[in-house]
Amino acid sequence: MAHRRRRCWLSGVLPRLDNHLPAIIPASMANTTKRNVMNPIQQLAARLRRKVGKHVIHETLSRHASQAFTLDLGCGHSPLARFFPNRIGLDIAPAPGLDVVGDAHFLPFPDETFALVVCSEVLEHLADPQTAVSEMARILKPQGQLLLTTPFVYPLHEAPHDYQRFTQYGLKRLFSPYFDAITIQPLFSEEQTIAILLQRIAFQRADRKPLSYFLMAAAHFIYRLPTTNAVRFQGLNRDVTGAFLTAGYFLQGQKKE
Repeated sequence: MAHRRRRCWLSGVLPRLDNHLPAIIPASMANTTKRNVMNPIQQLAARLRRKVGKHVIHETLSRHASQAFTLDLGCGHSPLARFFPNRIGLDIAPAPGLDVVGDAHFLPFPDETFALVVCSEVLEHLADPQTAVSEMARILKPQGQLLLTTPFVYPLHEAPHDYQRFTQYGLKRLFSPYFDAITIQPLFSEEQTIAILLQRIAFQRADRKPLSYFLMAAAHFIYRLPTTNAVRFQGLNRDVTGAFLTAGYFLQGQKKE
């Protein structure tokens, strides 16, 4: 009986998170208690919808903040502008904070213009990444720096302009002809990656609210679990350095002379 009561409570409350009024409050009391109940429920729903891991990319790039003359390639709404104040923001479509509308495959700048190129969550949307990488190198000054983030184990997004994912070895192969001193680091652990995937699945199940909110809660719980360098199952990770399952990578490189 207790099990049945628990299921009834969940089925009554979870679908009403968007309505901000739990089913256990009688309708006759709604007007007098709504103000007290609404705010905590709203806050809970907002926390569950907050994207896990979103801060990691910004925090990673913030550690490389620079006053150098920078191309913010594929800048979107310019969330990185505060880290690179001496920047030119370029994107394929107009947006607030944008300086230049242009194509990453044909950058509208002279050779050796910038000291730094920042390219965050853009590579997967480039139909010809080899050409775009050569353009990044072309417009960099000698010994210019590249900072890049890109997803790996991550759902389809911004369709139909989502073309590829690169392993760390694929990234090294792609950038090595143009850059030296390349370092590639996973941005997320295996556990964090699972949490990110769970939450994205939940976002796609918004029509099934009990399942959606359960998955979002599970994602936040898993994301906060401590991560370890535990021994892998035999043979699974024999030749892989770093996380063998990660939602994204951070790459640094210096233009070849």
